[in-house]
Amino acid sequence: MTYFKKISDYQTYSGHDSEFHYDFNANSGGGQAFLGGKIVDMAGASASPSELEGRTVSFAIRFRDQLVNLSDNGRGSYAISPRGASSQSMKLGVQGNVNPNNLIASALMLPKTCGRNMAVSITVSPLTTENYWLRSMWLDVDRSNAGTASFIPKDFVFEGGLSKRQGVTSQKDTVEGSQQFFKLDYVRRLEDIVNLADDATLPAYAREALGYYRDVYLGNDVFDYVTGAGKIQELMSRLSLDYSDAYSGYDDPLVFLMELSGREDDPLRVPVERSPDIHEPRNLIFFGAPGTGKSYELNKLAVGNDEEPGCFDKANVTRVTFHPDYTYAQFVGCYKPYSAVKEQGEDDPASKMEEEITYRFVPGPFLETYIKAVQNPGINYLLVIEEINRANPAATFGDIFQLLDRREDGTSEYIVAVPIEMRNYLRVFLPEYATNAHIRGPRKLLSEQLRLKDECKRLCLPPNMYIWATMNSADQGVFPMDTAFKRRWDFRYIDINAGSSAIAQYRVPVAGHTHPVGWDNLRRGINHVLLSAGVNEDKLLGPFFISPSRLKDTEHFTETFQDKVLLYLFEDAAKTKKAKVFKREGTFTYSQVCADFRKKGEMAFEWKDEPLSSDEPDDEETEDTAGDEATAEE
Repeated sequence: MTYFKKISDYQTYSGHDSEFHYDFNANSGGGQAFLGGKIVDMAGASASPSELEGRTVSFAIRFRDQLVNLSDNGRGSYAISPRGASSQSMKLGVQGNVNPNNLIASALMLPKTCGRNMAVSITVSPLTTENYWLRSMWLDVDRSNAGTASFIPKDFVFEGGLSKRQGVTSQKDTVEGSQQFFKLDYVRRLEDIVNLADDATLPAYAREALGYYRDVYLGNDVFDYVTGAGKIQELMSRLSLDYSDAYSGYDDPLVFLMELSGREDDPLRVPVERSPDIHEPRNLIFFGAPGTGKSYELNKLAVGNDEEPGCFDKANVTRVTFHPDYTYAQFVGCYKPYSAVKEQGEDDPASKMEEEITYRFVPGPFLETYIKAVQNPGINYLLVIEEINRANPAATFGDIFQLLDRREDGTSEYIVAVPIEMRNYLRVFLPEYATNAHIRGPRKLLSEQLRLKDECKRLCLPPNMYIWATMNSADQGVFPMDTAFKRRWDFRYIDINAGSSAIAQYRVPVAGHTHPVGWDNLRRGINHVLLSAGVNEDKLLGPFFISPSRLKDTEHFTETFQDKVLLYLFEDAAKTKKAKVFKREGTFTYSQVCADFRKKGEMAFEWKDEPLSSDEPDDEETEDTAGDEATAEE
């Protein structure tokens, strides 16, 4: 596609009542231009160009019934004067301001132009950096303000293919090459820039550059030549580095961005709606010691609670728990056998239905979430992975591990080829959403069908797909995470005492005390024993190591403590440091430790603190607010 149409003559204004035009002076290196033709101004009054003498003019582009001012705080303003003494012909003088040739190119987000007949090469396309120039503009004129005027182009004609530049031509000051003229479809170009600015499939730096021009065209920002030219140069440079096999870095960047977005020259495509930014990492792992409430904190952030809303709708959250036998096939998808009912002939009703075993591709939770996110780019989706390192993370993610590298806009930095069996599944179920039942309006419907058809060819995480997980780094039976895998995630540490206030009201019976003691005090005391014995922090007891629902059941607390806390300490956390944790000498058994706790309470440990103080019960039970915290147990 291109926004230029090759024409035979640059004088597009010829033959019209109003033929006032700008013509780039071939002998001016600074951008001086001649002004010719009869003026019919915006009020319909006819005038000669000589009536502009002494005025200062600037350019403005008409877009969607409004004018985009290019005066650039005076740097885009030009004095009108006669071409010679007593001449009725006028010229536009630059006088140290921005060359209009460069100004217009910057305003239209085009590659850098050159002086007339000064192409850097005559053997390549003229429509590339410093190989073309603004030859003419057919102009409307607004003379309503005394001393100034505004030139409003009706069209833009560019020229290229010629050069007298030293090193390009064989003879000095001789123009060589083949003259070519191109008329720019500037209205379509500006519309495409505005519509493309919010396209989530493009790199963040491209959307940032497009966003600047969108804001200028819509009147939300002021045009600045230096800013615009800088953004174009940076955009072309970065595109040429990131897509070196597809973009040269010299030709029109908008054409490439349209192709990159999948829109190309298709008028049926409409801008993709973007999901709201929740200002949280897209790949996030909550980690900490057992019982710190990692799942609870994740869930609170994801879907909220009665006090504050979460980042996602509950219906848009998918959960999966990893375990040692969990595989890529279960997580992403694979072919599986299933029973299908097959209809037989109508002759014998008794044998009309028959079951047969066949195979089909069955998506896993990852692919299910991916499909929903791609189908609904305006909605955020979350995949929650509990205990991510209880399976082998690298093996379970497989080739989609590469997708976890995200750009600034949230899309995958790299694209993964889709296996044939998955591609066939996506071809059916991705476009399935694009029906009249979900999308109103034939243009938008067809646009969505085209977009989803393109998405079947590749895997690329959309910005509205989030993956959050929990992990216990110190538990037995967990798989190590390699550095490359970790690098693709943000980590959020849950402190060992985070959430203590939520369990502060729970009191539990402990031997040796006439009244219950605070669970949090007991837990903190045991943690102090563990730290003194040299146990790592990630093996300490979190506030929710025993769930609130179990803490409420004081009648069976001793059994719960034995089965959860003592067993964990004896078999895992203090396995190699039993003599420093439990107050026993020599070799001893788990049953002996349990008996000691039933008889002596906290003194069954090598207690370093003062013995726990008993708490007198209140006349009225404190109403606990930890109903939701039951989910925090890990």
